[in-house]
Amino acid sequence: MKLLVVLRMMPDPACELELLEDSPGLDHEWLDFKLNDFDDQALEEAILLKEACGGEVIALGCGEGAGRVLQMALARGADRAIEYETEPDDMISSRVIARDVAAIAKNEGVDLVLTGVQAAEDLHGQLAPYLSAILNWPGLSGTSRVALANTELAVSQERGGGVTAHYELTLPAVLGVQTASKAPRYVSGSKLREASKLPIASAAAEAERLEPSGELLKLARPQRDEAATSLGGTAEDAAAKFLDLIRSGAVA
Repeated sequence: MKLLVVLRMMPDPACELELLEDSPGLDHEWLDFKLNDFDDQALEEAILLKEACGGEVIALGCGEGAGRVLQMALARGADRAIEYETEPDDMISSRVIARDVAAIAKNEGVDLVLTGVQAAEDLHGQLAPYLSAILNWPGLSGTSRVALANTELAVSQERGGGVTAHYELTLPAVLGVQTASKAPRYVSGSKLREASKLPIASAAAEAERLEPSGELLKLARPQRDEAATSLGGTAEDAAAKFLDLIRSGAVA
């Protein structure tokens, strides 16, 4: 089985995010990037499937700083790495990259594409559904456990209220991974050093891209409200303070 896992780089929320003055966007000059958390889960799921069933894992890195993340993917067990060129200083639009990712999947002859269920720049989780539609493969998002049974995938999907749904998908297929079957593994420094010597292929945008479905008009920092009031103390004291706030008009 051949697997393609999509790894998207996202602005690190731990950094100070600076807004551009002349256009709606983030200033990328001093911005640090990290692997999208859900794509990290997808990578682990792909490697677990390879270890259980054999095959090959291809890591496809998208965005600024993807090279070092691809080295990490190789150290964790991916067999090959491809760095996909995205527009510099732009958000990674799932709609824009979908056809190129689908073309790479076809060219590589993969049986399964895995991507994170969503990302900071794709909160609606559109990449997996786009890929499923373009490739005309069955797809499922929000997965929490994946196993290969004969020629079909046994997939678990978390629902609300503690309910888990179970599906069987025929290959080839697309999965949007929410949680891997096991937590992402730790990679030692020695493995990272070995992986840094391995080649990383590159792929440029080639397929005709879908037009963006929307336009970013403005970014603004959250408005800081007044400090919260602590009610503290016993339940009786908290109730009395809350009643005083209501009477004073501080609470509508």
